[in-house]
Amino acid sequence: MKLTPFTSAEEFAIYCAKSLKEAPKRRKSAFKYFSLITITSVDGVLYPQSRMVVLREVFEKFDFHIYTDSRTEKVVSLDSHKEASALFYDPKKMVQIRLEGILEKVEDSQNYFESLSELQKRDYRTKMAPGSQADSFHTIHESEGGHFQILRFRTQRFDLVQLHSEGHRRVKGSIDLKGAISSLFWVTP
Repeated sequence: MKLTPFTSAEEFAIYCAKSLKEAPKRRKSAFKYFSLITITSVDGVLYPQSRMVVLREVFEKFDFHIYTDSRTEKVVSLDSHKEASALFYDPKKMVQIRLEGILEKVEDSQNYFESLSELQKRDYRTKMAPGSQADSFHTIHESEGGHFQILRFRTQRFDLVQLHSEGHRRVKGSIDLKGAISSLFWVTP
């Protein structure tokens, strides 16, 4: 379903924020799965690392939660590199949302873990850390405990694009420390 081209930067930003907020609740939302990019150091050299993750909960102004194993490289690298970016794309509506911000560990993650189903908890009970070299594809799970971590992405800047036959649209903006949009302007697509 093609969208009418946006003529207001504010309406475009509101549409994108609302679409992200609804995505975790809508199984078929194109924004539910997205690319998260973090920075990691390998032998003293910085590398961007991207991976697909699931959008779990969205707050005002593009802040959101993802779930992960506490032993993953993205969590370990947070001690030295909190900067991250997220890339969402809806191919039917031709809308791209690119966010830049900071990743933080949510301290009360264990409370969320207890509310997960046993099947969901199993994903965070692997004996070996994600990315560990293994002898086979079989995964060994522990029966108790878990390595569950929630990460909060705090958006600082956003870049929104709408591809349209009547002319592409692009809006950039930033968010202040209180979570309010502090700048919003059209840019050349």
